[in-house]
Amino acid sequence: MLRLFAAIALSVASLLSAPAFAGSPLAQLTPTSGAPVFFDAKRITAVTSLPPINEFSVNAETFRLSPQIFFPTAAQIESTAPKAPVTQVLGVFANLMAVRESVDDVLKLAGRDQFAQFTLMDGSKVWMRASAIGWVSHEFPAAGIPNAGSFVGLGLAPGRATALKEDVDTVRKAIEQIPSN
Repeated sequence: MLRLFAAIALSVASLLSAPAFAGSPLAQLTPTSGAPVFFDAKRITAVTSLPPINEFSVNAETFRLSPQIFFPTAAQIESTAPKAPVTQVLGVFANLMAVRESVDDVLKLAGRDQFAQFTLMDGSKVWMRASAIGWVSHEFPAAGIPNAGSFVGLGLAPGRATALKEDVDTVRKAIEQIPSN
């Protein structure tokens, strides 16, 4: 009887320690500057189309202090013009990852119905996984971004705000319309 209990406990423990994507097929994206990456598509928290992130000239101190940790500011984007935008994915790694796939292809892969579309301060569209948005607010004084309609905390660092053009009520309603998993 003791052996049976031990076998059951060991089986349960091995199930609990398995990776989140065990048994599920891994998704694949191809970074613009490297080999394909395989990962759990549920980890994608945002998708947008911006100039490649390595095109932005931001010193380390500005980057460290920037409340716009994931998405470049409008001034940074203007300084890179006329660079062609590429699909950028957040959630696979800690920062944006430029990929060869289109925004539409990435959204299909990640589950389009789990994403709400918003507008960054530079006018770029961004699709955010509703369940990855930790908070929404009218203000985030530390950001120093005037005329933002709202601020959201997203993904791995919800304490770092992302400014959006949409007001809080619009963001809140968009999040609430997304079906829960």
